[in-house]
Amino acid sequence: MMDASNTINAVRRGFRAIAIAFVIVTLIPLLLGLLFSVPTARVFSLIVSTLLLQANAVFVGVGFGLHPVFILVVMTLVEVGIVLAIYEILDTFAEQSERVQRFTKSTEEKMKKYPILHRYGAATLIVLPMLPVIGLYSSVVIGWLLRWGRVPSVFFVTLGWVLVTGFLLLAALGFVRLIF
Repeated sequence: MMDASNTINAVRRGFRAIAIAFVIVTLIPLLLGLLFSVPTARVFSLIVSTLLLQANAVFVGVGFGLHPVFILVVMTLVEVGIVLAIYEILDTFAEQSERVQRFTKSTEEKMKKYPILHRYGAATLIVLPMLPVIGLYSSVVIGWLLRWGRVPSVFFVTLGWVLVTGFLLLAALGFVRLIF
Protein backbone atom coordinates (compact mmCIF):
# COMPACT_ATOMS: atom_id res chain seq x y z
CA MET A 1 0.00 0.00 0.00
CA MET A 2 1.31 3.42 -0.91
CA ASP A 3 1.48 6.20 1.64
CA ALA A 4 1.14 9.87 0.78
CA SER A 5 4.87 10.54 0.34
CA ASN A 6 5.25 7.56 -2.01
CA THR A 7 2.28 8.77 -4.02
CA ILE A 8 3.71 12.27 -4.25
CA ASN A 9 7.09 10.86 -5.29
CA ALA A 10 5.45 8.70 -7.97
CA VAL A 11 3.51 11.68 -9.33
CA ARG A 12 6.66 13.80 -9.30
CA ARG A 13 8.58 11.15 -11.24
CA GLY A 14 5.68 10.79 -13.65
CA PHE A 15 5.79 14.52 -14.35
CA ARG A 16 9.56 14.28 -14.71
CA ALA A 17 9.15 11.56 -17.36
CA ILE A 18 6.62 13.74 -19.20
CA ALA A 19 8.93 16.77 -18.98
CA ILE A 20 11.90 14.78 -20.30
CA ALA A 21 9.83 13.50 -23.19
CA PHE A 22 8.33 16.90 -23.97
CA VAL A 23 11.64 18.78 -24.01
CA ILE A 24 13.72 16.23 -25.91
CA VAL A 25 11.02 14.75 -28.16
CA THR A 26 9.06 17.88 -29.01
CA LEU A 27 10.60 21.17 -27.95
CA ILE A 28 14.18 20.66 -29.22
CA PRO A 29 13.07 19.31 -32.64
CA LEU A 30 10.63 22.22 -33.03
CA LEU A 31 13.37 24.71 -32.20
CA LEU A 32 15.66 23.02 -34.72
CA GLY A 33 12.84 23.21 -37.26
CA LEU A 34 12.47 26.93 -36.62
CA LEU A 35 16.22 27.42 -36.84
CA PHE A 36 16.42 25.64 -40.21
CA SER A 37 13.07 26.93 -41.58
CA VAL A 38 11.37 23.54 -41.58
CA PRO A 39 7.58 23.87 -41.41
CA THR A 40 6.25 23.03 -37.96
CA ALA A 41 3.68 20.59 -39.36
CA ARG A 42 6.47 18.57 -41.01
CA VAL A 43 8.48 18.48 -37.79
CA PHE A 44 5.41 17.33 -35.84
CA SER A 45 4.66 14.74 -38.51
CA LEU A 46 8.19 13.38 -38.30
CA ILE A 47 7.97 13.24 -34.49
CA VAL A 48 4.63 11.41 -34.51
CA SER A 49 5.79 9.11 -37.31
CA THR A 50 8.87 8.23 -35.29
CA LEU A 51 6.77 7.45 -32.24
CA LEU A 52 4.47 5.21 -34.29
CA LEU A 53 6.67 3.77 -37.02
CA GLN A 54 10.00 3.94 -35.17
CA ALA A 55 12.93 3.79 -37.63
CA ASN A 56 10.58 3.45 -40.61
CA ALA A 57 9.64 7.09 -40.09
CA VAL A 58 12.72 7.83 -42.20
CA PHE A 59 10.54 7.27 -45.25
CA VAL A 60 8.09 9.92 -44.02
CA GLY A 61 10.90 12.44 -43.56
CA VAL A 62 12.34 11.71 -47.00
CA GLY A 63 8.84 11.93 -48.49
CA PHE A 64 8.51 15.40 -46.99
CA GLY A 65 11.77 16.39 -48.64
CA LEU A 66 13.53 17.03 -45.34
CA HIS A 67 17.32 17.12 -45.24
CA PRO A 68 18.72 13.68 -44.26
CA VAL A 69 20.79 15.08 -41.37
CA PHE A 70 17.71 16.87 -40.01
CA ILE A 71 15.74 13.60 -40.23
CA LEU A 72 18.44 11.66 -38.39
CA VAL A 73 18.86 14.31 -35.68
CA VAL A 74 15.12 14.70 -35.01
CA MET A 75 14.52 10.96 -35.00
CA THR A 76 17.45 10.44 -32.63
CA LEU A 77 16.14 13.15 -30.30
CA VAL A 78 12.75 11.41 -30.28
CA GLU A 79 14.47 8.10 -29.52
CA VAL A 80 16.60 9.51 -26.68
CA GLY A 81 13.66 11.36 -25.13
CA ILE A 82 11.44 8.30 -25.19
CA VAL A 83 14.19 6.01 -23.87
CA LEU A 84 14.89 8.34 -20.94
CA ALA A 85 11.18 8.72 -20.19
CA ILE A 86 10.67 4.94 -20.26
CA TYR A 87 13.56 4.49 -17.83
CA GLU A 88 12.01 7.07 -15.51
CA ILE A 89 8.64 5.30 -15.64
CA LEU A 90 10.19 1.88 -15.05
CA ASP A 91 12.16 3.21 -12.07
CA THR A 92 8.95 4.64 -10.66
CA PHE A 93 7.21 1.28 -10.98
CA ALA A 94 10.17 -0.39 -9.29
CA GLU A 95 9.97 2.03 -6.37
CA GLN A 96 6.22 1.65 -5.96
CA SER A 97 5.61 -2.04 -6.54
CA GLU A 98 6.83 -4.75 -4.20
CA ARG A 99 6.28 -7.30 -6.96
CA VAL A 100 8.54 -5.37 -9.36
CA GLN A 101 11.12 -4.94 -6.57
CA ARG A 102 11.15 -8.70 -5.95
CA PHE A 103 11.46 -9.37 -9.67
CA THR A 104 14.34 -6.94 -10.19
CA LYS A 105 16.14 -8.26 -7.10
CA SER A 106 15.75 -11.80 -8.41
CA THR A 107 17.05 -10.71 -11.81
CA GLU A 108 20.06 -9.03 -10.21
CA GLU A 109 20.87 -12.24 -8.31
CA LYS A 110 20.62 -14.31 -11.50
CA MET A 111 22.78 -11.84 -13.44
CA LYS A 112 25.55 -12.22 -10.83
CA LYS A 113 25.94 -15.82 -12.04
CA TYR A 114 26.92 -14.50 -15.48
CA PRO A 115 29.46 -11.72 -14.86
CA ILE A 116 30.36 -11.34 -18.53
CA LEU A 117 26.68 -10.89 -19.45
CA HIS A 118 26.18 -8.48 -16.59
CA ARG A 119 29.26 -6.50 -17.57
CA TYR A 120 28.96 -6.50 -21.38
CA GLY A 121 25.34 -7.46 -21.96
CA ALA A 122 24.25 -3.89 -22.63
CA ALA A 123 26.24 -4.04 -25.88
CA THR A 124 23.63 -6.49 -27.20
CA LEU A 125 21.19 -3.61 -27.14
CA ILE A 126 22.79 -2.37 -30.37
CA VAL A 127 20.93 -5.09 -32.26
CA LEU A 128 17.53 -4.96 -30.55
CA PRO A 129 16.22 -1.69 -32.07
CA MET A 130 16.76 -3.28 -35.49
CA LEU A 131 14.54 -6.29 -34.80
CA PRO A 132 10.96 -5.88 -35.98
CA VAL A 133 9.35 -7.70 -33.06
CA ILE A 134 11.47 -6.15 -30.33
CA GLY A 135 12.23 -2.69 -31.67
CA LEU A 136 13.09 0.39 -29.70
CA TYR A 137 10.60 0.31 -26.84
CA SER A 138 11.12 -3.33 -25.88
CA SER A 139 14.90 -3.00 -26.02
CA VAL A 140 14.74 -0.35 -23.29
CA VAL A 141 12.60 -2.59 -21.09
CA ILE A 142 14.93 -5.56 -21.68
CA GLY A 143 17.99 -3.51 -20.71
CA TRP A 144 16.21 -2.26 -17.60
CA LEU A 145 14.92 -5.69 -16.58
CA LEU A 146 18.35 -7.27 -16.98
CA ARG A 147 19.70 -4.49 -14.73
CA TRP A 148 22.29 -3.25 -17.16
CA GLY A 149 23.48 0.24 -16.34
CA ARG A 150 21.38 3.10 -17.62
CA VAL A 151 24.21 5.01 -19.29
CA PRO A 152 25.60 2.06 -21.29
CA SER A 153 22.10 0.86 -22.11
CA VAL A 154 21.00 4.25 -23.43
CA PHE A 155 24.27 4.54 -25.35
CA PHE A 156 23.94 1.13 -27.03
CA VAL A 157 20.21 1.47 -27.76
CA THR A 158 20.93 4.87 -29.31
CA LEU A 159 23.85 3.50 -31.30
CA GLY A 160 21.65 0.70 -32.64
CA TRP A 161 18.95 3.26 -33.40
CA VAL A 162 21.34 5.50 -35.34
CA LEU A 163 22.67 2.51 -37.29
CA VAL A 164 19.25 1.20 -38.32
CA THR A 165 17.90 4.70 -38.99
CA GLY A 166 21.00 5.60 -41.00
CA PHE A 167 20.70 2.41 -43.04
CA LEU A 168 17.02 3.03 -43.76
CA LEU A 169 17.83 6.63 -44.63
CA LEU A 170 20.41 5.45 -47.17
CA ALA A 171 17.84 3.00 -48.53
CA ALA A 172 15.18 5.71 -48.76
CA LEU A 173 17.59 7.95 -50.64
CA GLY A 174 18.43 5.15 -53.07
CA PHE A 175 22.00 4.52 -51.93
CA VAL A 176 21.15 1.03 -50.72
CA ARG A 177 19.06 -1.25 -52.88
CA LEU A 178 17.01 -3.64 -50.78
CA ILE A 179 16.27 -6.94 -52.46
CA PHE A 180 12.94 -8.53 -51.59
